[in-house]
Amino acid sequence: MILSGVLLCAPLLVYSQEQTDAFIDSSSKDPLDLHRPVNIQNGLFDAASQGAGGGRSYGFRKILVGLEVNNQEVLVLDIVQTESDYLVPIKEVFPVIQASYTLEHGILTIRVPGSEVEMSSRVTYRIDGELWASLGTLNEYLKVNARFDPAKYAVTFLPPWQEEQKKGKAPAESLEVEFGPDPFSVRQVRLSHEVLGVEKNDEALEFDIFSERSELVATGSAFEGSWLVDAEKLNDNQWKLDDYFWTKRTDNHQWLLGKQTISPSVISPAVTLTGGQYFYSNQSIPYNAYQDISQSSFFRELGNSVQRIRGTAEPGAIAELYVNNQLVSETFVRLDGTYDFGEFRTESSLFNDIEVVILDPVNRSELERQLKTRASSDYLLSEGQIVTSVALGRKGNWLDPDYINQGEAGMFLYRYGITDSTTVEAGYLLDDTSVTTTGIVSSLGNNFVGALRSANRNDATAIQLELDGFGKNWRLATYVREEEANFYEGKDEKTTSANGYYYYTPDPSLRLELLGRYQETGNEVSYVKPGIFYSPTYNFSIGTRPDSDGDYRTELFYRPSQDSRFRITHKPEEQTGRFEWNASDNVNGYMSGRMYKDTIGERAYENTIIEQAIGFYWYPKDWTDYKQFRFELNHSNEYGVGVFTEYRTQLMPGVYFDLRLRDADPQFDGGLSAFARISMDFTVAKGSFVPSNNRLAYNTAGTIAGTLQTDGDCSQLEHVSVLLNGAAYKVPVKACTFYLDYVTPGLYKIMLDGEFMPIDMVPDSKSHVIKVAPSSVTHVKFNVKSEYSAMGQLKSASGQALSHVRLTLFNDKGEIMTETLTDQFGYYRIDGLTNGNYTVSVVGIGGQKLAERTFTIDGDFLFGLDILLPPSLPRQ
Repeated sequence: MILSGVLLCAPLLVYSQEQTDAFIDSSSKDPLDLHRPVNIQNGLFDAASQGAGGGRSYGFRKILVGLEVNNQEVLVLDIVQTESDYLVPIKEVFPVIQASYTLEHGILTIRVPGSEVEMSSRVTYRIDGELWASLGTLNEYLKVNARFDPAKYAVTFLPPWQEEQKKGKAPAESLEVEFGPDPFSVRQVRLSHEVLGVEKNDEALEFDIFSERSELVATGSAFEGSWLVDAEKLNDNQWKLDDYFWTKRTDNHQWLLGKQTISPSVISPAVTLTGGQYFYSNQSIPYNAYQDISQSSFFRELGNSVQRIRGTAEPGAIAELYVNNQLVSETFVRLDGTYDFGEFRTESSLFNDIEVVILDPVNRSELERQLKTRASSDYLLSEGQIVTSVALGRKGNWLDPDYINQGEAGMFLYRYGITDSTTVEAGYLLDDTSVTTTGIVSSLGNNFVGALRSANRNDATAIQLELDGFGKNWRLATYVREEEANFYEGKDEKTTSANGYYYYTPDPSLRLELLGRYQETGNEVSYVKPGIFYSPTYNFSIGTRPDSDGDYRTELFYRPSQDSRFRITHKPEEQTGRFEWNASDNVNGYMSGRMYKDTIGERAYENTIIEQAIGFYWYPKDWTDYKQFRFELNHSNEYGVGVFTEYRTQLMPGVYFDLRLRDADPQFDGGLSAFARISMDFTVAKGSFVPSNNRLAYNTAGTIAGTLQTDGDCSQLEHVSVLLNGAAYKVPVKACTFYLDYVTPGLYKIMLDGEFMPIDMVPDSKSHVIKVAPSSVTHVKFNVKSEYSAMGQLKSASGQALSHVRLTLFNDKGEIMTETLTDQFGYYRIDGLTNGNYTVSVVGIGGQKLAERTFTIDGDFLFGLDILLPPSLPRQ
């Protein structure tokens, strides 16, 4: 009995000893034991995970899984599966989630981007001398949203700090730039000449030159900035520089040299000068690819329609940003309980319903909603933001051939954001008569922005009060301005002007308006009148509202079908009607009628003029093609029957031609007029001219000029598909070059896709990392190979097709190029061949050639390259 009892208890004693060794006794007298990792011995793992068969299971099992961070697999590692959770090795996991730690006196101090967390090492485990932690523990302390995904068989992490960094990273930010902008580049050169002629004394086809105009526009980059030159020549006058400047911009600074228009406030006069200007903001300037930064209004209106949206919520939770009920961004709440969406641009002077929704990171259930709605304005700065600008130079256009010295002019502007809701400003304008300005702009609740500005000039004061309001279905914009006598020369009386606009939309189909205007000078106007716009269906609308002079304008629109539309407009001295229809995919027809008087220059007519017209437009289906043709037959009771025709085309890459002819032209007392213009548009990249197709230039965007390097003929190639960060752009090609304009400055991955290329042209599949800068040209070279195919059939001497036979291709040097098998019908096909001599052979087991066929690729595909095996050879 004693022996049997010992034998029965022995396994229990062994297991008890294992458990004692595995887990430190919490009743230990050493107080530091409470902060020591829990030891796990290998004996507690499943035998299967140790590589042995059989054995006991104590609830621990090692498994090999992947590790994903932000949906990207970064490594493969062993983790430990317990009955209720998963353990991961801290030493391997922390570096990939950008965490580090120190261990002192049993306390782990964990550092992650933007925060620091302490936790007892007692909640960790020690396996083979290394620290491990459960996913539940990491989620509790670090909010890393870790879980095991059985579908992927991987542990996934979504650390909130890495999500923010990932969101702000450019697609090609960490890669080496292969092609960048030239230090000096001419992005676009446009030279045009236009002539307007009028019929000469009723002599057919003989014209007097009524006007003649030439224009030269050039843009480009230099010294990491952008420049623009615009010059024109009228009739027989000299060439005159109308606009010219160089500007450089960084995150917080901008420099500008050249001609510019400056004004420190909307209430101040503006002055044109030739000189320099410097701008500074202590916070990053939001980039807008369509904003002309050469004008001073950029500084006055640099405000927080770009606003910073931030707040506090449950650490580790998900914060979603909604603007006008549309999800626009998502981020994690940091470990300190804060979240920050950064600078977010909303439409200025429009109501934007802004809300942040806080979600549970595990099941994405809603925890709370935070209203962030605030009326936005370009005149409001963020809290603590300072904007200052100074300009100085010669007044006027200094490079004008007829320039007369008018002395110096300059400006100083200072703006400061006291809070996100209040901005103050002060300015000074140096001119013949100097001007000082002050102002304050403030949010008034969630729906209103008010401004009070004043200016002093000639010892007289001008004051302007503004109030803008926005709601989900209403808007208010109004101002009142009062100027003392002599504020402007020649005005010896006090003047007041006011303007107001209000609309309310009780229903999406109905808008009610109230407009008012008061003006004491010039054409005196004083009215407050209602307006209405009603559109019960997508194809019908009617509206009436007062114009700036107070007279009502009424307009009716009706679309009977998808391809037709009808519009009628009524004003006191002018009525028009127009009907348009789509005759085909590229032909639009129209009919119109008009009655008017006193509308041409200063000539008045005793009788109302009635005009009717019928005509059509033709344009190509490809929107990138410049061609267009218009023909119109018209009649008026003043000049009789007339003809109007317009034609434009692209004569050659970069050269454009426009022609307009009009008989019974009311602008010239019913005579015949002719207008012609020829223009040339090119860019210069790497010393070569590249035709430009957009014919417009902006100093804020950049251009990509691509050259196709190929041994084939690309003269018939009309378009290429350019992949820019994965987005496809259909770009016209001329003379093996393409020109992609209006590219926002930054880093991009670019490659060619073969969508629009002939079957024999194969672009290199390699992508290039490029840099685009404002007003610059980035020239990229793409390798495009000409590849062809050879096809035939393998037959026996009796003509039977031989299937599944291996064929070997040799080049003219006898080197093996590739191998292929015949299909079930004996046919073979070899792709990817360039011009040259080749031999396709049937090679025996000993390496001898049993049969062969020699052929030459010379710019074409080859068919019918049949191979016959000799009759003496066995089929195998």
